Amino acid sequence: MSTRGTFLLAVSGLGGLAALPALASGGRDVEGRTESRDMRVLLTSDPEQAPSAHAIGGDAFEWAGRRYRGRFESVALPDGRIGLVDIVPVDAYLYGVVGKEVGSRWPRASLEAQAIVARTYSLLKQRPGQPYDVRAGEGDQVYAGVASESTEVLDAVDATAGRIVTFGNRTAHVAYGSCCGGHTADAAELWGAAYPYLRGVVDPHCAGAPEFHWEREVPYDEFVRALGATIAGIGDLDRVDLRDPDTSGRARRVTLIGETGQVDMKGPAFRTALGTALVRSTLILSVRVERPDTVAIAGAGHGHGAGLCQWGARFMAQDGADAREIVSFYFPGTVLGST
Repeated sequence: MSTRGTFLLAVSGLGGLAALPALASGGRDVEGRTESRDMRVLLTSDPEQAPSAHAIGGDAFEWAGRRYRGRFESVALPDGRIGLVDIVPVDAYLYGVVGKEVGSRWPRASLEAQAIVARTYSLLKQRPGQPYDVRAGEGDQVYAGVASESTEVLDAVDATAGRIVTFGNRTAHVAYGSCCGGHTADAAELWGAAYPYLRGVVDPHCAGAPEFHWEREVPYDEFVRALGATIAGIGDLDRVDLRDPDTSGRARRVTLIGETGQVDMKGPAFRTALGTALVRSTLILSVRVERPDTVAIAGAGHGHGAGLCQWGARFMAQDGADAREIVSFYFPGTVLGST
């Protein structure tokens, strides 16, 4: 019987599966093995939380008020702490990922495209020699166990079983984010890892996304405090210039100009310093210093912008594109292969 079938038998009586859609950004992919084996998902490294897990039958467990597929295990982490890991088949893991990364009621083709890309990401993150493969959060893929599942998500994962993104007969290196802001980012510009299918494409599809354009204001003192030692020697800040845009329009350099000097930062480092809750994307359009009160930051999109644009995929699916067409658009030159 399938993983899905045995699990549903094991936890029958637990009630219906609730759909809890949310938006989050999958992280950058790294080198690794591509054979399909169980995923080892680090749920927590908090020693006070880890011991509270308990099994439900042979194929599920409960922890922190949530139910998870698979089995749990305590592992020793490099920092000396003990972590709680969910050991779960890849597609059963995806059941708990897809509905958190995108809305579980989104068009079927967009759910299938998300499942294919998330599966590809997962396989390249497997690390047999390490205590876990991925974290259950935005640093890798958001994973919330059974609570994030729905019939639509399970069907999309099952319909794409074994399908991954490939390039030159090898598993492709993939990334994805909520909204690219009209042009996906070049992975080489963001992370220094160049792949021909991650160079960025013009994307007209995501213009209807909720944060296609955004603006945030932060008190001037908080802005200066967040940048800390980086701007300590330039005096009071007068203006911020966005310089040397790449082909997607993302600034390679952010120049902070003060009364007694100036300093350059890389665009992604500027975003990291201020926090992704404030600087919503890597596609920053303007930074206005309104001293002594505020600094206004405007941009487009949500997330790092590389690879699959989740909102673009949604609108492509609404316009009739299938999962293969969506994946091909965001990863040009790739084809769908099998694990």
